[in-house]
Amino acid sequence: MLIKPKVILVCMFEPEKGPAGEFGLFRDREKMQPLEMSGLDGVWATPDKEMLGVLAGVGTANTAISITSLGLNPAFDLSHTFWLVAGIAGGNPNRCSLGSPVWADWCVDADLAFEIDSREIPDDWSTGILPLGAKEPFGTSSMPMELFGHPYQMFQLFPALWQRAYSLCTEIELVDSPALAELRRGYEEIPGASVPPVLRSGATLSGARFWHGPRHNAWAERWVQHWTGGCGDFFTSAMEDTGTLHALARLGEMERVDPRRSLILRTVSNFTMPADGSDVVASLTGDSHGGEFPAHAIALENSYRAASVVYKNIIANTGAWEALL
Repeated sequence: MLIKPKVILVCMFEPEKGPAGEFGLFRDREKMQPLEMSGLDGVWATPDKEMLGVLAGVGTANTAISITSLGLNPAFDLSHTFWLVAGIAGGNPNRCSLGSPVWADWCVDADLAFEIDSREIPDDWSTGILPLGAKEPFGTSSMPMELFGHPYQMFQLFPALWQRAYSLCTEIELVDSPALAELRRGYEEIPGASVPPVLRSGATLSGARFWHGPRHNAWAERWVQHWTGGCGDFFTSAMEDTGTLHALARLGEMERVDPRRSLILRTVSNFTMPADGSDVVASLTGDSHGGEFPAHAIALENSYRAASVVYKNIIANTGAWEALL
């Protein structure tokens, strides 16, 4: 008998030892168990199998392969399944604060690009990262859109779905901590960063490089604006989501899934640049604030609180969600 889950929860990592990863709270609180099937790895299920959990791996390539493999597995009928990505992310301090859950409206790829070393760029260039086929930063590409991945450079999440998810989360209680409050003191001049965790919506930037610093942050803001035609604002930086959405798009062409049924929740575990005057290297490595991900535990808890409200609602009211499509 085919397994027909109503929701698939996509997380990227869960260490066997040490601090918890993105999946642990969901696995434990929803009493998920691994699905023991030949050729299937990293897939878990609730007792009633209405929800699956997938550990898709870190990086766009890993997630794309994992999602494609699952989508092609003949044991599943995923044609009416909703997909919910729930992971931690770097947060743009101009837009959001540590521990804040952010529902994505756009997802933009950060890797498909021309690049010149920053020490060798012309004096009047703000960055050495250019759109493929462009002759200057944020310039128009001379390459046809069907070449070099351009059709998958950006994705717009289905508006009615992420707006519904956002609205369901407006009343949830988000956790904070004295440690985060102390970290916020360094960002008092940046309004977006100096508040306790708060629900947000905005664009997520997806790339395999873990970048950091004010110059890269300024690039990310313009890069998202460039590829969304000015419709998206950069809120979070993660490493997988264009891979996931690309896989779902291809599976959709094969009528294995409905890619419109996709949601991305990213919760801020760290900032994408340091506070003014702070050392970029120390901020990247965590030496200036006790770890690379200073809001790691808070982000995981708030991720569970926001995501669980939504997937429980999808399972209980599937017809209402399908009516949004």
